Amino acid sequence: MTEHVETNTPALAEELLGVVQAVDGVTAVFPAQPLWQSIAGAAAAAVTGEQQPLVGLSGQGEGIGVKVRIGVGIHRPAPEVARDVAAAVRKHLRNASTVVEVLVVKIGH
Repeated sequence: MTEHVETNTPALAEELLGVVQAVDGVTAVFPAQPLWQSIAGAAAAAVTGEQQPLVGLSGQGEGIGVKVRIGVGIHRPAPEVARDVAAAVRKHLRNASTVVEVLVVKIGH
């Protein structure tokens, strides 16, 4: 049985950021939605100075979606690191059916 998880909380995003950063091979976490893909996000960031969230969350309960964009080092294969990030997020949420989208946007130091 899965738990109901409220995804609209900054606290959950911060928790998941820590989970992602703790995965061996992750060297950086980038905003889940690049500013150039969101005109509204870019405008809001320019006006308020707020940074876009590093972990994107959508849905509630069993329909949770998590999006994260990472940089990886050169010591582990990027696909392996991405799989480990997805597994760590699912384990933290205690929900194997959570949809986790991990994009590797940088490889290197």
